[in-house]
Amino acid sequence: MKTIIEIIALCGVFVGGMGWLMNRPTRPKDPEEDREQMEYLSEWRRKHEKRD
Repeated sequence: MKTIIEIIALCGVFVGGMGWLMNRPTRPKDPEEDREQMEYLSEWRRKHEKRD
């Protein structure tokens, strides 16, 4: 019986940990980083459109 309780407790800790990891608060947006990402995507799109 003790083993079953330990397994259930371990599963609860695992599920709780995964829930915490997946629902962490997001970091604040950085407009400079967003601009760099959009610039990279635009360049990538331009580069790959020429090949098609």
